[in-house]
Amino acid sequence: MKKQYHDMMVLQAWFSPAFPIGAFSYSHGIETAIQEAMISGKDSLTEWIACLLTYGSGWNDCLFLKAAFEMGEGVNDLCLSICTGEERYRETVELGAAFTRSVNTSYGMELDDGLAYPVAVGLAASKHKLDMTLTAQSYLQAFAANLISVGVRTIPIGQQAGQDSLVSLFAVIENIMPDLLEASLDQLGGATFMSEIMSMKHENANPRIFRT
Repeated sequence: MKKQYHDMMVLQAWFSPAFPIGAFSYSHGIETAIQEAMISGKDSLTEWIACLLTYGSGWNDCLFLKAAFEMGEGVNDLCLSICTGEERYRETVELGAAFTRSVNTSYGMELDDGLAYPVAVGLAASKHKLDMTLTAQSYLQAFAANLISVGVRTIPIGQQAGQDSLVSLFAVIENIMPDLLEASLDQLGGATFMSEIMSMKHENANPRIFRT
């Protein structure tokens, strides 16, 4: 029980908005999707993120987190190689660098430079002997919460609607976790083409608020 409490405290720190990785400044292409009226309210935002969790980058990120936890950083090149555009590559590299710097400084780790964000999280969780299932679940919840915050500020939909969206996505995360835990990198893939297109279009957006 003591270890469970410890794991939860560490993960709450890592995925807190206060953790110094600047996740709030990345929209994952959602800023452009909002500008093009593909996302216009709480329901469309929730559906968009649910698709990412189930069929897109959320699913793939968690597979890489799990693979890094179990096998080490040898999966990093593959993780970087499947980024579909400059913006997705920038996002995972910059978040990975900031996360690596923070855990190396505050938790006494020695993670290498150049890690993709989910790979860095998986390695850090393994080195810190955290529960992998709890780590993956926390990662997905933070992934969803950060994208909801983009909608709260940009659509805008308000904080209560944002919380309602997050509560709706709890069930999505619970539903995919058993499959994620059984899956391997052979199950990498995605069907969220509009998300990737919006991310690529964001490269040329002007003006823009978010980095990606």
